[in-house]
Amino acid sequence: MAIHIFLVSCKKKSEEPIDLSIDSITTNTFIKEIIEEVSSNYADDISREKLEIGAINGILGVLDEHSMYISQDEFSSFARSTRGTFLGIGVEIKQIREGVEVTAVIDESPASISGLKESDLIVQIDDRDASEMPMKDIISKLSSDSAMKVKLSIVRNKTEKFDIIVKKSVIQLQSVKLEFISDIAVIRITHFNESTVLDVSKAIKKIINNRATGVILDLRNNPGGIMEQAVMVCDLFLGNNKKIIDFQSRNKSESRSIYSDEIDLLNGLPMVVLIDSNTASGAELVAASLGDNKRAVVIGNKTYGKGSLQAIIPIPGRGAIKLTTARFISPNGKKIDQVGVIPDIEISLDDSPPTQLKTDSVTQRAVDLLHGLSILNEEGKKDDSKKLSRPRPKG
Repeated sequence: MAIHIFLVSCKKKSEEPIDLSIDSITTNTFIKEIIEEVSSNYADDISREKLEIGAINGILGVLDEHSMYISQDEFSSFARSTRGTFLGIGVEIKQIREGVEVTAVIDESPASISGLKESDLIVQIDDRDASEMPMKDIISKLSSDSAMKVKLSIVRNKTEKFDIIVKKSVIQLQSVKLEFISDIAVIRITHFNESTVLDVSKAIKKIINNRATGVILDLRNNPGGIMEQAVMVCDLFLGNNKKIIDFQSRNKSESRSIYSDEIDLLNGLPMVVLIDSNTASGAELVAASLGDNKRAVVIGNKTYGKGSLQAIIPIPGRGAIKLTTARFISPNGKKIDQVGVIPDIEISLDDSPPTQLKTDSVTQRAVDLLHGLSILNEEGKKDDSKKLSRPRPKG
């Protein structure tokens, strides 16, 4: 089981001294008094820890939907998911008032095989009301406890209700998949974890060895991941000193422009990037960067619109907080957050990419486009060759 993967960076807790001004002391006393009052007089027993976490979430909740408190269990789960291996059923989730919403289902995982879908609502876990369960218990039930299967009560589309039993397994989060359709290579990146750049680099070597005439980079249903990996994937396909992205923040330490410093490993081989409404965060960064630099033609539907950077700030022994520290701007100066990436060619996409890419009509459309570009390139080379071989006029 994995919590939702966002575009993140990790940083240490701030070394700045604690504010001991009158206003700060008054605020801290005010919050403490409320916690004490609720703890003493609320109608039901409630732990102080739950109240403290509620206060933290209240502070972060007024910022944006991506800033939040992460419990110790969630933090550990997040760390495992970025490394690429974990025990669980293979879903990404978020807790809402009605229960637990499935935000993504990992391909070929137990959850996927059992028929779980994105946006399904888990209302009961092993006959317990999911809306009343602490997040750490939910994570334990779906991943790390000793039971190797879990019973889930599901509500789909607000009307359809059913129960399923899902077996757990060790899930290898392979973020990169390579497939060839005739002479066209298809690289699908499902998310960005610690091995993504290495795996894309290996895929590029195979593409060169197979003498592909074009490349499709499929970022559909990609929710993002580790910031550095998304940036470095752009670097693999861009020539030296091309702007990859701008990070804008009110803090100078978080504001910066990032440029490529490597050669284009594919040496200008024609590229198409596929996007859809579930392409988010780091995947949007890659699509915008390659599109704005005219390195790839972007095909699909407008993306999700999460163009912001979250820092994971550990709190020793108490988990971490995830805080939005910057928003990113495309090389052409376009805002991505709340807007999304607009494709060069907008076409109707399937509900979700099938496991067999050869039957995917959208991928086939990209293949046809790359074949067309390849023909144009060959004709251009012939014309250049004729010009070079033409005898120069005397005189």
